[in-house]
Amino acid sequence: MKEITKDLCEGVQLTCITEPKFKTSDIAVVMLMPAEPEHYAKWSLAHSILLNSCKKYPSVAEMSKKLQELYGSHINGSIFVSGDVFHMNFTISAIADSYALNGEKLRQEVTEFLLECLLHPLLNSDNNAFTEQAFQTELQDLLDMIGGEINDKRSYASKRLKEIAFAGDIASYTCYGTKEEALALTPEIVYQAYLEFLEKAKILIYYVGSENALELENLFQNAFKPRKLQDLGFYAPSACKSEPVVVRESMNVNQCQLMLALKSNQNPTAEQLHMTSLMLGGAPFSLLFSNVREKLSLCYYCSSKNIRPKNSIVISSGVSAENLEKTQKAILEQLELLQKGEFDDMLLINAKRYIINALRLTGDTPSSCVAEALERFIREDHASVEERIALFEQVTKEDIIATANTLQLDSVYILEQEATA
Repeated sequence: MKEITKDLCEGVQLTCITEPKFKTSDIAVVMLMPAEPEHYAKWSLAHSILLNSCKKYPSVAEMSKKLQELYGSHINGSIFVSGDVFHMNFTISAIADSYALNGEKLRQEVTEFLLECLLHPLLNSDNNAFTEQAFQTELQDLLDMIGGEINDKRSYASKRLKEIAFAGDIASYTCYGTKEEALALTPEIVYQAYLEFLEKAKILIYYVGSENALELENLFQNAFKPRKLQDLGFYAPSACKSEPVVVRESMNVNQCQLMLALKSNQNPTAEQLHMTSLMLGGAPFSLLFSNVREKLSLCYYCSSKNIRPKNSIVISSGVSAENLEKTQKAILEQLELLQKGEFDDMLLINAKRYIINALRLTGDTPSSCVAEALERFIREDHASVEERIALFEQVTKEDIIATANTLQLDSVYILEQEATA
């Protein structure tokens, strides 16, 4: 596998990754902006509109027809927040040029298609706003998604915990904005917000495929103008509260949700925090799964997730009402086992194997190569997969104990059953 990264102009970077075994290729454009929650609804809506129409292909049907002509190519995207940075991602996938039946230059054609979506959106007759039809369609989808968040109680509980644990912090907001913010938008507002985003965002372009893609450099260099770089805060730790905050809410639910946020009061390495979270509850062999769920049978599920940019670990559990207090006590007891070093060496060994196996799967698909390259940019280092594996292998039992001892309970959120009359 060969990787070359080049700055096309100020604020625009192209990374080409070539691997002969791939039969398909991915071309991804990642736009990065300092997170501003008041703009999330605008940015989210603009992202959806761009994925479903453009001036040259003004409907989903016409876009789909063109993609089918390009041997079933497909376009997708995502938005999310990492640390204090908002990501707007667009990816188009196609078969390699060598598999085109009539010698079509598919890589160039799908890149041009992607650029049509990003640079030539479908606008009104005055060319100063998205069309009303496209705007209303995507607005309704956004409102449906925001309104439907409460239907998935696990996701809703996770959202509420973040609002409590990271109150006043970027991490307390969802990347889609609120219903009120969405309803206040117009096609003009959303279009102008996107133009500003396009003008100011740091742009990372990734190509992954089996063949060299020299033509992409010119295509993207002509597409994007230089821009003044803005500070991007991928690593933005959140201070732990002096005393844990406990919030209880009740709804008509069959299964209660118990959520805990732990925050480190120091600065463990990414590898140490990841390993600690994995051993605590991030894998089928973890303490939370083995002890709280399986051995004690206190909950339906119990797991932990590492939020590295905030130096935090979030624990989620589905629990029956009568086991809420017991489960919380048992969860904190598992953390105490790590803090005291009272765990079998196989727990650490299995965690290393788990992570190393996952890392070695990187490179199996073009999309995984893009994800790994982007993660390296977010981490602000250039460590290869093998170098990262070496870092995880170096983590010791003493490191896990030390990291676990930096973790403090910050917040607890409980979604419980409504009291019956």
